[in-house]
Amino acid sequence: MGEQTSKTIFPEQTGDYTLSIRLRNDGCYFSISNPKINNSYTGQNIIFSPSGNTPLQSIEEMVYNHPVLLKKFQKTYIIIQSSRFTFVPKSIEPEKDKLNVYYDFCFPSHTDKILCNEWKRNGLYNLFGVDKDIYAFLKRTFDTPLFLHQLTPLCEYFFGRSQIGNNSKMYVHLQKGWIDIACFNKTGLLFANSFEYGDIHDAAYYILNVWEQQGFNQEKDELQLTGDKGPRQTITRIAQEYIRQVMPSIFPPQLFKLGKETLEAPFDLMVIPLCEL
Repeated sequence: MGEQTSKTIFPEQTGDYTLSIRLRNDGCYFSISNPKINNSYTGQNIIFSPSGNTPLQSIEEMVYNHPVLLKKFQKTYIIIQSSRFTFVPKSIEPEKDKLNVYYDFCFPSHTDKILCNEWKRNGLYNLFGVDKDIYAFLKRTFDTPLFLHQLTPLCEYFFGRSQIGNNSKMYVHLQKGWIDIACFNKTGLLFANSFEYGDIHDAAYYILNVWEQQGFNQEKDELQLTGDKGPRQTITRIAQEYIRQVMPSIFPPQLFKLGKETLEAPFDLMVIPLCEL
């Protein structure tokens, strides 16, 4: 059984609530909230046990050990953490049933179920791959879930934030062993990537390398950080040696009414309601 990092009491009636699930390699986080009810947010972090289960078996065990997940919800979002993705500009105007050819080109030997997120604010399609068996289980278990790549809510949310002020901005979302980067100037998205890292110093090197490649200004442009406290603090210390404006990304104030627990939730999961997805 997966480890629960805290005890949580969920509502009995969930028909007016939103279920959000964030899957990662070593576990998942799920939350239940009702945007119309103050302090309605409840979340649970699950760490998969190293029992030799396949990823699918760990997900199945997690779901069946938490019966609240099988209730009826108004909306269900599932964030997929994956390094297998590619972007297609909407300006190309490909037919949606032919978008898969771009993913097949980038990952020619894949056996994935290919999913597509439309980034309306950024003018892109994000094609990403999911294990077919995991997708089939999630699709039949949950009521019309919306599958999102983890970059989707981040880039759609940060697009709006990037338009404030006159400088360029790099946003970095850090988790244990995983990093998401999105760079913007006043015209829009310049760069986005998501990948695993082994050593936090490798992540710092990559951030600084992308900063240089994008031609960002060390004095006036901003590096904004969000995510897990530990890696965020390390990156802050390293980046401040080279970049003047290194700061935490401001937590969206409109989400505070849901409850203080939102501050500890995954940032990409929390900003989904602000992205019109």
